[in-house]
Amino acid sequence: MNIIIGFIGLCAAALLIYYVYILMKGDEQK
Repeated sequence: MNIIIGFIGLCAAALLIYYVYILMKGDEQK
């Protein structure tokens, strides 16, 4: 059960970092 929770948490963190990276990259293009 803990493995599933950890996997979901890892995916959520990856999506958050990816979103911030795209947001910052978009700001640089402006």
